Amino acid sequence: MNPMEELRAARPDHLADRPVDPRTRHAELAHAFAQPRQVPRRSRKPLVWSLGLAAAAAAVTAVTVVGVPESVQPRPSTVATAELSARDILLVAASNAEREAVEPGEFWNVSNQWRTLFRTEQGFVISLGGESETWVGAQEQYFTTRDLGVTPATDADRALWEKAGSPREVSFNGHKRITMQGGPSKPHAGKSADKEIFWLGRNVTMADLQALPSDPEALKADLLRFYKGQATESNAPSTEDGWLFQVAEGLITTMPVSPEVRAGAFRMLASLPSVTSLGQVTDAAGRTGTAIAIEGESQTTPGDAKKGVVQIQLIIDEKSGRALGRQSVVVVAGGAQKGLAPGTVWNAMTVLEARWTDEHPS
Repeated sequence: MNPMEELRAARPDHLADRPVDPRTRHAELAHAFAQPRQVPRRSRKPLVWSLGLAAAAAAVTAVTVVGVPESVQPRPSTVATAELSARDILLVAASNAEREAVEPGEFWNVSNQWRTLFRTEQGFVISLGGESETWVGAQEQYFTTRDLGVTPATDADRALWEKAGSPREVSFNGHKRITMQGGPSKPHAGKSADKEIFWLGRNVTMADLQALPSDPEALKADLLRFYKGQATESNAPSTEDGWLFQVAEGLITTMPVSPEVRAGAFRMLASLPSVTSLGQVTDAAGRTGTAIAIEGESQTTPGDAKKGVVQIQLIIDEKSGRALGRQSVVVVAGGAQKGLAPGTVWNAMTVLEARWTDEHPS
């Protein structure tokens, strides 16, 4: 039984032909989405943020949110038709998020994995990947990082790479050169005492995050104090909705905020008219979630006057009130996405674990 069927079955007969109070609807949706979802079991592996390859990719990942005609929006691979609005999905996630039982701990521990695709000047597409694990405390932070390699993105791209003579060094975006690396690098561990390590449209500390209001309107007003009409990581113009969506990504995915603040972030996103629902999708770890999205325009690169347009997606597990990760899907190729087909997942970040713990690397 899919969530809509469960929702209809849960509704009392005397409400069947009458308008439903929004609070009743959201309670029914929460019940429907709280039912168990079949998710593949995966063994936990320590995952780390790749500082080496991440630096190459980060220079071209800034996006500015804009409107995009429906005729050019990508059609993501889904496992169910989107029947619920983004507002409904986000309000369900909010209700479940604030009921989360949090285990106390001294360190906020996050494991994630990422990958980005680029079309090389030699004509094939490469995949840059990395993984990270971080432990953030009030006074100190620990991390491990590892590059997962630079490889042809698909078998077809590998064939093109081999046809080109299997070059060890390739170039992309008119100015970047990178060495093909077939396997993961050795893990790198480190420690830091820097307190302003989170990005919320500005650099913030753990104490700043824990002081955020949980009321969605108050949270929105607090965040917008730092909105200047520009994207979070560039001087390009950005809409208010787009700026809030990108800032709220961190609150929902990887930042150490309370369940109440995470619920407030979900409710804040539910109030944004530009956010849409794409139905159920499968993330890079094979887990099923529901994607909500907003459109964005990426920046140009040297020698390329055409900007790319991407659809920024957050993949949410409504049952847990958590986000599984985020990804950017090509709508119009250009800029950093030059040469990629519409519908391609250009950039993806997958959260494998986010929790409080007393353990950390010695």
